[in-house]
Amino acid sequence: MIDFHTALQTVLDHAKRTGTEHILVEDANNRVLGADVATRIDIPPFFRSAMDGYACRKTDTEKGMKVLEVLAAGDVPKYAITPGTCSKIMTGAMVPEGADAVMIVENATERDGLVFGPPPATNNIIIQGEDLRAGDTLLPSGTLLQPHHLSLLASCGITEVPVSRKIPIGILSTGDELIEPGNPVTKGKIYNSNSLQLMAMVARMGGIPTYYGIAPDTPEETHRFIKKAMDENQVVILTGGVSEGDYDCVPSVLQELGFEILFDRVRIQPGKPTTFAVSHTTGKYVFGLPGNPVSSYVQCMLLVYPFLAALQGAAWEPLTTQLPLKGSYKRRRSVRMAHIPIQVHHDGTCSVVPYNGSAHQAALSTAHGLARIPVGIDTLQDGDPVEVLLFYS
Repeated sequence: MIDFHTALQTVLDHAKRTGTEHILVEDANNRVLGADVATRIDIPPFFRSAMDGYACRKTDTEKGMKVLEVLAAGDVPKYAITPGTCSKIMTGAMVPEGADAVMIVENATERDGLVFGPPPATNNIIIQGEDLRAGDTLLPSGTLLQPHHLSLLASCGITEVPVSRKIPIGILSTGDELIEPGNPVTKGKIYNSNSLQLMAMVARMGGIPTYYGIAPDTPEETHRFIKKAMDENQVVILTGGVSEGDYDCVPSVLQELGFEILFDRVRIQPGKPTTFAVSHTTGKYVFGLPGNPVSSYVQCMLLVYPFLAALQGAAWEPLTTQLPLKGSYKRRRSVRMAHIPIQVHHDGTCSVVPYNGSAHQAALSTAHGLARIPVGIDTLQDGDPVEVLLFYS
């Protein structure tokens, strides 16, 4: 059994980056940028008014100024500002040459056909290129593109970007106790929920998931299911069959298929029986996650997500903060680093949700994140600081 951080470094060390492709910016949400992108223009591209008012020379405001024109956003000034003149200007409009300030409209008065007011305390002018200069790196390679990144790209007139290729991922479950949702449940059976959960999770991190069904608990069928998924994908993620029971045959099947198992036990709770294997001949990967749904969710979040990001040239880790615990918490054993579902409250505290163990899916449905409890800590008191890994990051 290995430490979690050693397991995480192991999967990251074996991630070989995928190739790149060019796609439209409008299709690039949640894709990983495959190369640095530079801006071809200054941002802002011209001197702009920050306020509604009058573009002028500061030294002229108290003397009275003749209005040359009215400038709306998008207009190009026809006249330069000369002594004793100004132009009425709207927020965002191009500042005419010769102006060194914008006197806000609230401070302006008109008298005898001239505009008067106090000298502006600030220039109220947005400087050309104050955000970015042409040639500056706009976004670095490895950026996980989100809506605000797409807006930034569009503001520079960029319509296509290089991104890392998505990763074909095969998803399957193992276990004779499983049946698919939609079928009548019978004695001794439970619905397969892990596969749907994992397909949604990997799609969020640049995966193209394909579902291969439920593999029966025999070495022959497990071999057939895994081989088919392996032949058609770069990564295979399966749940169940990785523990030490009489019917847990996944490790031996992986070895038959030429995979080297780099670890099969992680000092973490939930999710100790987690397997990571690589094929050095094919360059393919297999994650064997525990069958309990909370365990598979946690291990996908903590190990699979960073791995998929690394395949695409990105670095990903959960958004983490530290919050005081409301109430107390005690666990029976402290030999593994634990991750407990928690809720975050408006007063800046967190509390443990009712949680019966790694099969308790309903606990995740009300949780905002996981409280990480280090090895050796079995009790937390009210007010103790807790490391919180947020789900939405």
